[in-house]
Amino acid sequence: MTAAVFVFTYALISIGSIPKLKISRGASAVLGGVLMILFGVISVNDISGFIDFDILFLLLGMMMLVAGLEFSGFFRIVSNFLIKRSGNKVRLLAYIMVICAALSAVALNDAIVLIFTPIVIRCCRNTNSNPVPYLIGVMFSANIGSLATSVGNPQNAYIASLAGISFTDFAIRMVPISLVCLPIAFFTIYAIFRKNLTSEQYAPIMDDDKEIDRVRLWAVVAITLGAVAGFTLSDAIGVETYVVAMVAGVLALAVVMSKSPKNIVWVAKKINWMILVFFIGLFILMGAVVTSGLLGDIASLFPGFGDGETPSAIGVAAFTAVLSVLVSNVPAVMLIGNLLPANDMFLWFALAASSTLAGNAMIIASAANVIVAESSEAEGISFNFWKFAAIGVPVTFITILVAIGILTLIF
Repeated sequence: MTAAVFVFTYALISIGSIPKLKISRGASAVLGGVLMILFGVISVNDISGFIDFDILFLLLGMMMLVAGLEFSGFFRIVSNFLIKRSGNKVRLLAYIMVICAALSAVALNDAIVLIFTPIVIRCCRNTNSNPVPYLIGVMFSANIGSLATSVGNPQNAYIASLAGISFTDFAIRMVPISLVCLPIAFFTIYAIFRKNLTSEQYAPIMDDDKEIDRVRLWAVVAITLGAVAGFTLSDAIGVETYVVAMVAGVLALAVVMSKSPKNIVWVAKKINWMILVFFIGLFILMGAVVTSGLLGDIASLFPGFGDGETPSAIGVAAFTAVLSVLVSNVPAVMLIGNLLPANDMFLWFALAASSTLAGNAMIIASAANVIVAESSEAEGISFNFWKFAAIGVPVTFITILVAIGILTLIF
């Protein structure tokens, strides 16, 4: 029954963008969780234990910060800068992917895509560009860039902590992989969307930034830089990332409200509550899959994960990729991490690389993808689930092979 409900929910999530079946991903995920309860897979009392409130508060805090950035005019300034510097649609894609990847290496990629998605949408509207390839570029580059360091995404932080890998050792092995994989993602997007990505100079519409409130802008930018520093140093100073995000969000809210207390309503409307609903439903659904033993049954299908067996790097990569596609990469890492030998660093790095790169395979394979997709759909930009997979799966397959190859040379 667990497998049937999971497949049904997965199908609903995948058809959310089909006309006449306007079922939001959030509603689909919640429905899947409710069905797990109704069929007795889990009980109502189990729900709070499955929900990762740290992630929910992280997202809520970052969405408040993003609202503050929008209110202060930050997006207009950055989009104007990108448009002026790039000059054409191909270079614009390259700029977006390089900057997003670099930022995702030093701060949590989920936070970066929350900030970058509205900037990219504004750039596309002002250059009369199809936003889909650029937003896919944001997803791919955020995942690939986050691979570079142990603070780039939650699963890297979990692996570094569990395996005792320092920030420096992690970066030394993973930065080369990110540097090689990013061009692969770029040229794949360019090859598929080359009709939309011309190298001709464009005549963009530039946003008017003369009336921007500079004082509030600098205040929110300072808060944002403080948040990035907080994410980077969170382990060293012993502060959870969700605390950093919530503090930054509340401070940004205070800046917005300093102009008028009524602006709290404006900020509340800018928060994408459906993203939070989606993750709540997904957490419940994944908890049911783990509790029922379904994940254990899936693990037994892969060589090296049976009783008394030791997996190979390829085995870890294959299992991790499949599991990341099914239940997202963070829970996949938490499950597989318990099955690896504690002192085999090759396998731990293989787990980090494959789980992060597998996030590019499908929209629900990584939290960053979901955030971009849901934020975009709030602006009327839809992603076809299976068309995304047709691009993401090949990129994932190639980049994981490249990653395992580089790690083999290193070790």
